[in-house]
Amino acid sequence: MDVGALRVQYEDAHLIIVDKQAGLHTAPLRAGEGGTLIDLVVGSYPEVAGLPGIKPVEPGLVHRLDRDTSGLVVVARTAGAFEALRRLFASGGARKDYVAACACTDEPAAEGGATGDGTVGGGSDARPLRVQSRFAPYGPGRTMVRPVMAGEKSRKLLDAATTETYETEVRVTARAGERALLAATLTRGFRHQVRAHLAFLEFPILGDALYGVPVPPGFSQRMYLHARLISMSHPITGLPLVVEAPLPPEFDGIVVLGGPAAGRKGHRP
Repeated sequence: MDVGALRVQYEDAHLIIVDKQAGLHTAPLRAGEGGTLIDLVVGSYPEVAGLPGIKPVEPGLVHRLDRDTSGLVVVARTAGAFEALRRLFASGGARKDYVAACACTDEPAAEGGATGDGTVGGGSDARPLRVQSRFAPYGPGRTMVRPVMAGEKSRKLLDAATTETYETEVRVTARAGERALLAATLTRGFRHQVRAHLAFLEFPILGDALYGVPVPPGFSQRMYLHARLISMSHPITGLPLVVEAPLPPEFDGIVVLGGPAAGRKGHRP
């Protein structure tokens, strides 16, 4: 249902789950910034403004989506739900499924599973690819992240890397020429995780200005990454909770129906 400008996919007394549009910040990057998703939430659910957050400018939020990623965001409505959700997300108890439209080679790339040591095993598109890594900041202003694989020799990268390891499971669901539609699943997320891991697997996301490749002419200009589904136990009742956001219409036809082939040159962390 729509509440004002919000697309609410689930609501109860403890939390809401909303479908964020691409191009909208989840929360302010600094105090005083407006026009974000959390501003829309507070406008319709004013109790959220008084809740704790991981940062003071993001009350009720236990996770974010990048500005140009669309899809599901969970927001607590009570302090008890916020604390329970924070524990749930930190422990890997919330599964998040994404859909991405990516560039690829004509032949299946990155077959099988990318393991913790950075190797890629045998397999086929029908089997999931798994990539595990730590992350280190890099790039202008250190705004990007680079996967740091087990066996990395660079002391500089190892010293800068996160202490935690993060895993993304990826499955190719459709392929047409030099484009593919992928499903990506994670349970514990890090900033830019899906974007950086897909680029590492040589599936750069269409429209991703940091890690990907340009969108082909004739298609909507956006980053083609969508947080489609969240599956978890309800933080208060403990009952299973599965919420899905429909795929945005601009995804229609970008892979299956063809069109100009996407370029292959992009940033690889």
